[in-house]
Amino acid sequence: MIDADAFVQATPREIAPHLSDAIHLWRLPWRPSQARTPLLDVLAAYLCVDASTLMLEENAHGKPRLGGTHALHFNWSHSGEFALVALARDLELGVDIEHPRTDVRALELAQRFFTTSEAAALSQCETSSRETAFLQLWCAKEAVLKAIGRGIAFGLERVEFARVRGRWEPRHFDAEAGHVAEWQVLPVTISANYIGALAWRGAARPVNAWTL
Repeated sequence: MIDADAFVQATPREIAPHLSDAIHLWRLPWRPSQARTPLLDVLAAYLCVDASTLMLEENAHGKPRLGGTHALHFNWSHSGEFALVALARDLELGVDIEHPRTDVRALELAQRFFTTSEAAALSQCETSSRETAFLQLWCAKEAVLKAIGRGIAFGLERVEFARVRGRWEPRHFDAEAGHVAEWQVLPVTISANYIGALAWRGAARPVNAWTL
């Protein structure tokens, strides 16, 4: 788990040379008018280029990526006042963050989009914690689907999690996604009241967290 205290202040240009085989997470202030500017600024620092020269492509399902044969892979998510950027070499990543809201219809959405066992697990949560548990599961699923490169269109129900001792752990993934043993899914808390997750398919890697 990556909690808010793990994020250390730095600048991308300071940290970029130390990426190595680690995964770097950046917590960035964000507002809608900025669009992708914060993301491009971080990528430019890691690539040692001017942000204005960067052109992002999208795969067939809308996942942004660097053009050409760059070894640097990334994913990002934004909600409320923050964005979260994940970067790694030669590794497809997925991240998602959500700012809890009071209008989330947790059980209704779970019964519609999640598996029967996931909806049942949520129904057993205390009412006061159900929305948080729902968003934790949503972020974990989203992170996996974004790492696959398909997003929600792949099907939220095709990556199933089980609630174990208050945490969501991978239980069964569709064959197209790969066996759950191949996956790393980490809860991420970037700030109070923000829920998130980081996912990748492959061996465990060190994760370093930074903030501007």
